[in-house]
Amino acid sequence: MTPWTEYASIVALGIGANSENLPVGLGYGMQGRKIGLASNLFIAAVTTGATLVPLAIGERLRGYMPERWPDIIGGLLLILLGFFNVWFDRRRQPSFHFKSEPLRTTTISLGETVVLAGSLSLNNVGLGFAGGIAGLGAGPVAVSVAGFSIVLLWLGQHLGHAIGVRSHALRWLLLDGNVLIVAAGLAMVIAA
Repeated sequence: MTPWTEYASIVALGIGANSENLPVGLGYGMQGRKIGLASNLFIAAVTTGATLVPLAIGERLRGYMPERWPDIIGGLLLILLGFFNVWFDRRRQPSFHFKSEPLRTTTISLGETVVLAGSLSLNNVGLGFAGGIAGLGAGPVAVSVAGFSIVLLWLGQHLGHAIGVRSHALRWLLLDGNVLIVAAGLAMVIAA
């Protein structure tokens, strides 16, 4: 794997692992719900942990494979996960509605933060495993996943509250992160 492919894969994994954060933030913002800094940091920590544990397992398995197989298998796993996420996201179309009156901002509770962190972490297990098999480093992956988690959740919440995005645009936003995962997988397979 070339350094450029590795960096691109790490960024794509970070965005793909958090592809739901932007539309979730939009939904919360449009409903006038605030995900505070502490909640956002907690969600980032959980999603990063849910990525790094399977990444370590994938790295260990990488040592038992012939030379080119890890990149090919890791790339194929990313492609499959990307297409699965596209299919899954299309099945659960989010429906957000505009409110004509001004929104009153309320902060989410601790319980809601925990549930949100768990649900946003689900697809990270497979991505972390694929990244480990591909040989992506834990440090750069952790920075990418945590950073994109915080930024995309905040950005979505801010845009949802300030602008109010129409629900048909959310389908494209969900698809966008998954397309990056598929592209990173293809790059890894081609570079192997």
